[in-house]
Amino acid sequence: MRSRGFTSIWLLPILAALLVLTLAVMRGSQNIRSVWYQQNVADNMASSAATLLARELNLLSLINRALLANELTLAQLAGLYSWFQMMRDVVDRNAAVSTWIPYLNSVTRQIAVAVGHAERPLTAIIRSTLYFQHLITTALRATQWFARLTFSLEIPRTLAEVLAHHDVEQPSWQVLHAPGLIQLPWLWWSYVPPQHSGNDSGLAHRLMLASMDGFTRERSYKWFSALQVSVKKAGAARLQSDTRGQWSWQSMDTVAIHITGLLDSEELPWGDGLSYLGHKVSQYGPNDFGNSPTINPRTSAWAQAMQHSLTDTARRFNYFNRRDLEPDDWPQVIVVLNDVTAKAGVFFSRPQSLFPRIDAASEQANLFNSLWQPQLLSLTLAEKGLLASLYSGGQENEN
Repeated sequence: MRSRGFTSIWLLPILAALLVLTLAVMRGSQNIRSVWYQQNVADNMASSAATLLARELNLLSLINRALLANELTLAQLAGLYSWFQMMRDVVDRNAAVSTWIPYLNSVTRQIAVAVGHAERPLTAIIRSTLYFQHLITTALRATQWFARLTFSLEIPRTLAEVLAHHDVEQPSWQVLHAPGLIQLPWLWWSYVPPQHSGNDSGLAHRLMLASMDGFTRERSYKWFSALQVSVKKAGAARLQSDTRGQWSWQSMDTVAIHITGLLDSEELPWGDGLSYLGHKVSQYGPNDFGNSPTINPRTSAWAQAMQHSLTDTARRFNYFNRRDLEPDDWPQVIVVLNDVTAKAGVFFSRPQSLFPRIDAASEQANLFNSLWQPQLLSLTLAEKGLLASLYSGGQENEN
């Protein structure tokens, strides 16, 4: 009995040590679980911030594309009006030539009268459409400015809502621009600046020319050809930009009868039309307007002498864009929540299997295709060191 009691006395310190070790393990596991939980919350907050950044970039890209499409509509309206003016000349000359031809003269005269009656309502429709397109452009640009302001203010509020749905005791957090010195959204406001066609090195002008459809780009072909006689149609729209970057859409359509002789040829102008939005046509080159000055030189000169103005105001193309969009410049955010940090950013990707390009090339990041996506990222060693020194210094100051 004495030996058993003696053994029990020696077991008491061991049991006490095991109890202390068990309590320490439980406390450590609780701390690990708390840190792990806070890390998940911080990851969710960072992903939410990156999602909002990607959504804003996608919205800006969609509106930029819509602005280009709206400009293309203006070019098509100018082309439609110049084409109508050309056709009006054609039917008038057909009616004049067929005056002494029985039966045919009646048909051509009725066609000329119908086309003449259609001119005023068509002009009114085109001018109303131009005014409506101007309202659409104004609304799109206002939407871009509104998005730039509201998305920046929405990020902190959204992160606060995400944090409120999690059980984090005494949360202290902030969202920073990577690498983590300046709070969001101070740098984000300047990341995508407003630009216009006068200060973008001709980028919008090149994109606009690449976006032109077949009708706007060129409508030149032969109407008729037999023996030594051919009827040639030529025309296209042209985008002119002055020194201040103001755009003018100009469109010309011509039809001429060409009679080829043994030594020379003769051009008989049969129809012409030239309309413009902005500045009138003061000069042109041989390859302008679908090569009309080369194909129908005399008729093109007649068209220039009788040009029709749809609007006399040239406008700059305004949009939001950032030309430097290399992967190292893609926006990233860092969320600091109590003792944990999380990082997320956006990336641009155009999968060839889903959205293949015609040239099969890899598309570089841009703000004209809404293909931005969020992703979680790992902090670099430099960012970890910077954040550690920043917050350790802050804690020492508090002490």
